[in-house]
Amino acid sequence: MSLFLIGLVPIVLFLVLLAVLKKSAMFSAYASLVTAIVLTFLVPAWRMPIQGILASIIEGFAVAWMPIGFVVIAALFAYDLSVKTGKIETVKKMLGNITTDKRAQALVLAWGFGGFIEGIAGYGTAVAIPAAIMVSLGFNPLNAALICLIANSTPTAFGTVGLPVTTMVSKLGLDKAGNFTPLFTSLLLLILTCIIPFIIVKMANKEIENGKNPAFGKGIIFVILASILGYLIQPFIAFNMGAELTTILSSLVAMILMIISIKIFIKNDEGFVKADVTGKDALLAWLPYILMIVLIVGTSPVVAHIHELLEPTTTKFNFALGNQAAWFRDGGDPSVTFKWLLAPAAPLFLATVLAGFVQRAKIKDMGSVLWHTTVHKIPSLTVIMGIVALSVVMKHSGMIQSIADGFVNLTGKGFPLISPFLGTIGTFVTGSDLSSNLLFGDLQHSVAEGLKPGSDMLKSLFIASNTAGATGGKMISPQNIAIAASTVGLVGQEGDMLKFTIKYSVVYAIILGVLVFIGSGMIA
Repeated sequence: MSLFLIGLVPIVLFLVLLAVLKKSAMFSAYASLVTAIVLTFLVPAWRMPIQGILASIIEGFAVAWMPIGFVVIAALFAYDLSVKTGKIETVKKMLGNITTDKRAQALVLAWGFGGFIEGIAGYGTAVAIPAAIMVSLGFNPLNAALICLIANSTPTAFGTVGLPVTTMVSKLGLDKAGNFTPLFTSLLLLILTCIIPFIIVKMANKEIENGKNPAFGKGIIFVILASILGYLIQPFIAFNMGAELTTILSSLVAMILMIISIKIFIKNDEGFVKADVTGKDALLAWLPYILMIVLIVGTSPVVAHIHELLEPTTTKFNFALGNQAAWFRDGGDPSVTFKWLLAPAAPLFLATVLAGFVQRAKIKDMGSVLWHTTVHKIPSLTVIMGIVALSVVMKHSGMIQSIADGFVNLTGKGFPLISPFLGTIGTFVTGSDLSSNLLFGDLQHSVAEGLKPGSDMLKSLFIASNTAGATGGKMISPQNIAIAASTVGLVGQEGDMLKFTIKYSVVYAIILGVLVFIGSGMIA
């Protein structure tokens, strides 16, 4: 129990510094990192040699840049270049032609388009791109960032072509039982998927006459129902097709249904005149994103032949130089995988450059924009480096495992109630649903085996629980918040964002805990 409480110190310290004392994200991250390092010296159970600490920090810095940092820069490069070329004005006109209603715009961009981008790329792009476009449409920057953080929750379970689920299914051998892990994940998130659009509309209503009018009036309820209907096909896709296309296809369907319902039920402001946008202008404006989709899907496991052809470009580097058994308490593999062509960054960069040439952007201008984007994102990426290094030090020292064991000992047979919270904590610390699953997946699997030996169904449910809980942690992840803040130009206000989203994350995890408890009882 003492290890459990002491292990929470770096995480609690980070929360207090950021949300209560309103210190900068950079100070909070590195102060917490130093605290975690000090604890590895003071607590024998977590003691690592100096080589292990240094290797953990360097590993964390490497992960922060590959793929997180490169993807963030690539995504924002695409947006910044569209501003430079003026094509973003065409996008704004097209979105404005759909509706002048900020509530509907938020649903289409943050919930529909954001979900689609999450399914394709993940790693912060689903927050960065929609938030940037929303600000360009006149949204308050803070409100736009918060809306995108709330929206970037349930879709992350199947983000980046379903990696959080497919990785654990393969690692734990759960594929022999069929697609029950993706099915259970989608079912657990179903209720939340039906609730989140209402929250988004409520928040977006603040943009309309300071929220004086009813949030759910003037036909918006039909747009909400259309978005829900689109996402309700997730269990069908998950069970019949697996995790890879679950978010991609459902978000695409949701966007189409929302646009149709907007055209039918939402009235534009009186005197509104649609901007003239030709088919050629529309194609050129959306070309970077069209190419992103084509290239990312084309190089993903969905297109197996091309994916396998590019697989040799992936390299791994072991930052412990093979000494992890002696250097690290967890004995875990400290290798970082560098997917030079298969990570989302390469397709994003290539799509942007190719589209730039078609749009007749000058090479000099593209280079200038890329340099500007990179330089201005260095402070935010430095924060992310500190946060990831903190998570790696806590993992390799055994601190994360001590926290997990403490939760198990505290809850006993009530573990299903707390199961999603582990996923939430994992994503809060690591910033990734996949990383959260890698941290706690084995623990969830072991607990299921202890509760009902040989039950692949219960194991699948607990892995789904961790995955679903991790999606709620996404909205409070300091990494994700840092991305949102840097995208809309609010670096320094990360604490305010965290204070707003944390209450939603807690309720989110409680709902999931009740569902997992009920589900485990039915299986057991």
